[in-house]
Amino acid sequence: MDKLAIRNYFIAELENSSAQTLRVHLFWCDKFLAFAPEKLSEWDKRLVSKFRSRLEKDGYATETVRNALGIVKRVFDAARDVHEDERMRLAESANPEDTKAVAEVLRSIAMRGPRWNAGKRFLPRAQADEISRPKMEMAEIEKIVQAARGGKLDKPETAFVGLASVYGYRAGEIRAVQREDIDYRHGTIFVKTEKGGERRLQFLVPELMPYLKKYDWGYDFSFSEMNSMFKKICTAAGVENAYRKSWHSFRRTLETDVRDSLACDRELTRDPGTILHIFFRYRMVSSREMPDRYYSMDSLQADKLALAHNPVVALWR
Repeated sequence: MDKLAIRNYFIAELENSSAQTLRVHLFWCDKFLAFAPEKLSEWDKRLVSKFRSRLEKDGYATETVRNALGIVKRVFDAARDVHEDERMRLAESANPEDTKAVAEVLRSIAMRGPRWNAGKRFLPRAQADEISRPKMEMAEIEKIVQAARGGKLDKPETAFVGLASVYGYRAGEIRAVQREDIDYRHGTIFVKTEKGGERRLQFLVPELMPYLKKYDWGYDFSFSEMNSMFKKICTAAGVENAYRKSWHSFRRTLETDVRDSLACDRELTRDPGTILHIFFRYRMVSSREMPDRYYSMDSLQADKLALAHNPVVALWR
């Protein structure tokens, strides 16, 4: 069995992935290939179980182990395809008049390939208290916004912080913004929402416009560059960059604070949950949150209501 061939096949299947995704997948691919035996006939549930035990013994978190095994499943798929391709190659190249060659082909065909017989229930599932989802404290957000407004951050860093801190944009949504997506005249920005959410125009608060205009939105940052930028921003603002804290940490804080503020507004005539779902661009069509209420409310109007209850907007004034 040629592990290099499996690795190359695995890489080819990821050719359209981001650099960050490729790096993570290759890390686990190489780790498993170094662990796995040469005989593909030994690639089965028992092997996966042993590899899982090794990861758990090494101290990897439950969710990390689960994600790693998901990648290992793709390594199995690559190995299966390489195995089948090799059997086809031998069969096509064998001389039917050469009894030794025919015998070799028959042995190859009879050799069992990799078998992924570990179902989803086999994969570990982390409990809620085991998953680290750090959010930003409001005091930390205030420090970062002050650093941005005070000129301690570069133009793209300031613009990106603005979108993340006010709207909870994910890293992929930030890097997807292009010049034509921002309409300063009408005060809107088109967000290419990820994770199946609504891609739509969103109301742009005037407080952010001066900072967004300073950046020309002409550079395509990679995910690794976005991660490095986030760490740099935290350092410049004097904010501790805790484990797994990321651009998404802004969103976690906003979802809590905006929800609480909306719920406390007794003069609000609209449902706070619906406003929150629209503002954070969740896909309401398939939601259980009474989608008819979504259609009765203009999305830009929902944005204005949510932003009026967003404590971060005042930090940009």
